[in-house]
Amino acid sequence: MMESASAASGHTVANGITRWTLADLFSTYRYWALFGSIFILEMGMQGLTSVLPWIMRDHGNSYQSIGLFSISNSSGWAIGAFLAFVAAPRRGRPALVFPIIVLMILTIVILVVPNLWSQPIYLCLYGMAQGSVRGVIVLAAAIFLFAGRPDKIDFGCALTLLSSTMLTGIFGATGLSLLTEADPSGIYVILCFLAFLVAALALLLPLRQPSFEDEPRQRHNPLTPRERSPVTVALILLLAPLLVVAISIALYLLQEQAADAGAATIDALLFSIAAFVIAIAGLIYLAWWIYRIHGELAGAEKSQRLLTPLAALLIAILVPLGLPILLMTLGDLLNDRGRKRRGTKLVSIVWLAIWTLLMPPIAIALIQNAANKSYQADQAAA
Repeated sequence: MMESASAASGHTVANGITRWTLADLFSTYRYWALFGSIFILEMGMQGLTSVLPWIMRDHGNSYQSIGLFSISNSSGWAIGAFLAFVAAPRRGRPALVFPIIVLMILTIVILVVPNLWSQPIYLCLYGMAQGSVRGVIVLAAAIFLFAGRPDKIDFGCALTLLSSTMLTGIFGATGLSLLTEADPSGIYVILCFLAFLVAALALLLPLRQPSFEDEPRQRHNPLTPRERSPVTVALILLLAPLLVVAISIALYLLQEQAADAGAATIDALLFSIAAFVIAIAGLIYLAWWIYRIHGELAGAEKSQRLLTPLAALLIAILVPLGLPILLMTLGDLLNDRGRKRRGTKLVSIVWLAIWTLLMPPIAIALIQNAANKSYQADQAAA
């Protein structure tokens, strides 16, 4: 009884336990709270770590003191790992929140007493606190995801998307370095870092249960399936970036050859506006296609492996690596439907992965072609 009911809702059941799909994870506040908090904390901590040597040097610290902070930061990972593996499975939210609160208190203290930067003991405490925050939230996130028992691909994609936020530290380093130039004492930098901590804490506090041990929420937002020409879809999505590149080249040549600076400025403005409008038009079409394909596949057959159209649109446009992960998920779903109805795959996962990395419009065309075949099989079966 349980297996049949879960099969109808699109879940995979093992030993009477419902598995979370990637779409289930993406459809929760829990996942995006973890995503957003890791994103914010990584920007803040990597940014602070990159400019901290300058601040400490201005307070008379030696290079040995800077090394002491780095060693303490690495040691903090051990504390974070302990909290993640021992405390997080039992007390998820306190395990995430407590290290951030400790780091916030230490940061406020350094604002009140800036001379503490020159104290080795305080540097050790601060470095360990920062390392524990970074360690606990990343490792605990993996534990929380695993509690939902997703399959290997869904777990890997969900964890990869969370891990991709660690690459955003370059933005924090750039921003905080500008603040350091404006205020070498580091007060602005510390205030900005404190704001990052507050923002991350605000995302995590509403979480009653960060772990994915409960039942996923049912969702179904179908749209009427409609076939489209894969070639047309690919050309529209390819045309926008190609036109932007062509306009940029023309703009560069125009500025190089222009004799009248005033006329060149006007022409450059017009070309820039044209490139911007074309880029926005291409982005709007991509968003529209993502929205439609998720709704149409749900209209063809209900599945918990599909995001709602609006959620898919936002992830594809706003989340790093969101579009590649969505395309690979759609390809896997369409292949399962093809095996069930036609006894064959509808798209090559290998080629889909290659085109997703090299030229996403071609990968989108492959998905559209597979969706067309799936709709045709549904009509033939009806």
